[in-house]
Amino acid sequence: MTANTIRREPVLKPTSKGHTTRLKLSGGAVIEEVRKKDWVNIAFLTLTPVLGIAGTAAYTWFHGFHLWMPLLTLGMYGAVGLSICAGYHRFFSHKSYECSPLVQAFYALFGAMAAQNSILWWSAAHRVHHKYADKDWDPYNIRRGFWYAHILWIFYKNEARPDAFDNAQDLLANKVVMWQHRWHKQIMLAGGLGIPTLIGAAFGDPLAGLFWGGFTRLVVIHHTTFFVNSLAHYFGKPVFNAEASARDNWLVALVTLGEGYHSFHHRFPADFRNGIRWYHWDPAKWWIRGLRWTGLATGLISTPPPQVEQARMRAALRIVEEKLTATSTSLVEEARRRMRAASHHLEKAIALWRRAIEQRAQGISWRKTRRAAHLHVRRSRKHWKLAVRMLEAA
Repeated sequence: MTANTIRREPVLKPTSKGHTTRLKLSGGAVIEEVRKKDWVNIAFLTLTPVLGIAGTAAYTWFHGFHLWMPLLTLGMYGAVGLSICAGYHRFFSHKSYECSPLVQAFYALFGAMAAQNSILWWSAAHRVHHKYADKDWDPYNIRRGFWYAHILWIFYKNEARPDAFDNAQDLLANKVVMWQHRWHKQIMLAGGLGIPTLIGAAFGDPLAGLFWGGFTRLVVIHHTTFFVNSLAHYFGKPVFNAEASARDNWLVALVTLGEGYHSFHHRFPADFRNGIRWYHWDPAKWWIRGLRWTGLATGLISTPPPQVEQARMRAALRIVEEKLTATSTSLVEEARRRMRAASHHLEKAIALWRRAIEQRAQGISWRKTRRAAHLHVRRSRKHWKLAVRMLEAA
């Protein structure tokens, strides 16, 4: 750490202007920085729920309900939500696959309608979140509190800095991204509010279209996205990393088009999937696979099963490791033997998986080798799960 290196500590105290953040220089000097409140964001995020919930309910009460109204909300939510999950998040932020400019334009247009800033800003901030997850520089650090991670972090201004997008050089070179960065606010107003109003007009009620497809949809897309930063770091199981706050939460996955399997995502952020099992609710994963089937997406990155199993085993052991090191009963000794066997099978699975990749690249038969790798993964799982149950009973 050099003499001019700065380390940001968590928010310390409120002031009349905002929140004070303390900056420490490596030499011991301390600078206090006041983060000013962003009254535009505060007003927007306060008024949209009033219009989206109370306003929609009152208008519908006085003017009547029709099936097209919730269908419009769901349709807009689907297009905008996929653009955030599969676009802003998995494509632009993590580059977990490649897609055509046509798909990128779709993400840029409908993603802007989420009113969550531009692709460039969203992705750069998200990459900072992953780099410093649960640490001081994490922009929506759950350790500052549930509501801070959920929404309050947006209530404070991020002062423009010349290095704000240093971690997004690839996006700065993307013409679609830069075009959307310039026009995202206009797209949000014209598309996010204009399109549902026009659809409502086609049904004879433009205001109903604005309320249902505009404001209600906006509230839903905001707070379901915010749930990933709050609920998915607060409730659930740390299936893949017991030391991180990220949790797998099926309820968050249900309302966010698959983003709730957050422990897996933080452990393997480059994977195009969040839910890795066939039964995991992850529409964004299915959408991306559909794009590949049509030739609009390529290079889908998925983590090899042996690595996934290794992470699960280590996370499970982390929770019970005290018993593994502090006790020497026959039950614990058997658990240790099981763990050694599990590790042995995982090593075999990883070696076989690599061999299958080499065989496939050489154009020779590889499926039998991969099946053998899967077999060792299953054997490893049997051993380590039994070992964990033994340690829990010890």
